[in-house]
Amino acid sequence: MVITSVTEAKEESMRTRDEVSDDKLRGGFYSPDVLVELCIRRSAELLDGRSDLRVLEPSAGDGAFLRGVGRSDMAGRIQAVEAVEIFAGEATKAADALNSAGMQGRVVNQNVLQWSQGRGSDFDWVLANPPYVRFQFISDEDKQRAKEISAGLGVAGTSVSNLWIPVFLLSLSKLRDGGVFSVILPTEFLTGISANAVRNWLLANTTDLTIDLFEPGSFPSVLQEVLILSGRASKGATAPSKIQFRDHNSGIRSWSHMVTAASGTWTNYLLLPEQNDALAAVKSISSVKSLSSVARFSVSTVTGANGYFCVDSTKVKAYGLEEWAIPLLPRSRHAEGLVYTSGEQQALADASQPAWLLSFAATKSSPEAHELAQQYLEDGVGLEIDQRFKCRVRAPWYRVPVVPPGDLLLSKRSNRYPRVISNHAKVVTTDTIYKGQILAGSPITADDFTAAFHNSLTMLSAEVEGRSFGGGVLELVPSEVNALQVPIIPGAASGLARLDKISRASDDPEALIEATDEALTRLIPALDAQTMTALSDARHTLMNRRLQRTHSKFYS
Repeated sequence: MVITSVTEAKEESMRTRDEVSDDKLRGGFYSPDVLVELCIRRSAELLDGRSDLRVLEPSAGDGAFLRGVGRSDMAGRIQAVEAVEIFAGEATKAADALNSAGMQGRVVNQNVLQWSQGRGSDFDWVLANPPYVRFQFISDEDKQRAKEISAGLGVAGTSVSNLWIPVFLLSLSKLRDGGVFSVILPTEFLTGISANAVRNWLLANTTDLTIDLFEPGSFPSVLQEVLILSGRASKGATAPSKIQFRDHNSGIRSWSHMVTAASGTWTNYLLLPEQNDALAAVKSISSVKSLSSVARFSVSTVTGANGYFCVDSTKVKAYGLEEWAIPLLPRSRHAEGLVYTSGEQQALADASQPAWLLSFAATKSSPEAHELAQQYLEDGVGLEIDQRFKCRVRAPWYRVPVVPPGDLLLSKRSNRYPRVISNHAKVVTTDTIYKGQILAGSPITADDFTAAFHNSLTMLSAEVEGRSFGGGVLELVPSEVNALQVPIIPGAASGLARLDKISRASDDPEALIEATDEALTRLIPALDAQTMTALSDARHTLMNRRLQRTHSKFYS
């Protein structure tokens, strides 16, 4: 039963099986007793006194769930347990736990994807913590088995993104109609794009769903933020489904949502119903549009080796690279305000920052014809820059396809909130910053867009649409940027200088949001103070939950 942090997963996204631990490959981080006991309690509520139960544990590990059931009042209501564990040593521990609990059944030392083939749906109760193993650590054979399992259940296309998905699906498919389940899942079940088909399948095949949420960092032995999902198998499930949420952060708060199948995540269901309603209501305001209706943001220049192609003024001068050096904003943190000027770019270059991108375009003279520039290329070969993937597929390897500058810049990843910058300096960026343009025919300018962007509505939609990783980082991919809700205010640029000053001078990161919110209440009457306060509260609900991961010691 594996749970691993999203930060580690991202860092290991290109590692091979030989480069990570056995624990990582098998998902060797087991279920804390407090989670096991809550799973059993939720299941007991759903079982409502039923006995002669056939129980399935598809990823038994060392037997945490078996020990938990043995300690509980449920032990006497078990007819038989079927537990599956792929690793022999762990299977032996699980078998010992089963025997110690005095329950009938067996522990099968087998790959659960193989075990499931040909098995009927005859279990009454599933307890599980499915293995969290990323796709590159799954064998080709298991990828194929996972695809077949998911396709057979009508959830094709998601099976190999992570092993928890097919194991979760096959486990629930082995329940008889009316059987119950309680499983520990990563919170990407709620927020991950890859889990969308799983969520929709769940709505069509289960009822009485409850999701228990926990403060990030609550369980130091678990390297991933987790939730508990409980419910009842139902072949006749109809949408919408009522889902109960219980948040165990500083006490217990409960709320429910009516949920229908859709293409988006369930991040917004982490909000209270009244907060969710406020977000839905403002989307009908005529001055609020999806970002894609007025602007387009896209990926900037991909160099394949930023440390080599992004250089400071000293290196430009030393190698005579002036002809090929074009102004670059290396990171959004180097732009303090909402407007980036040529003066700031010059100051960045004077401060020995990598303020230049090397563009050896075919329209310029060849660097190979210049002694110092040729030496720089040779130095790159010595560092094996030419062998990096993006470089070796180019001809010549050093000719970076530079993306022209945009009128707008948007941070790809952020801490508290994403920031838009008006690019008055006309600098290029690498792929850490998106470039943006206002669409032809739009009623607003780039400066209008920037002045209205940093408000509670847009920042809330960023929390809902975006994705977050271990450490609390918020990331937006272009499709998610397109879905952001933005106010359309022709002439908003008249307030840009004041907001730019606030962005630069204030030590309070919320000052910019508050100032923009105040301006919106004057410019768009439908976005009154009460509405903006509700949106702000909703945004802080999601943002604070995300940022808690930053302060959780096992994410450091």
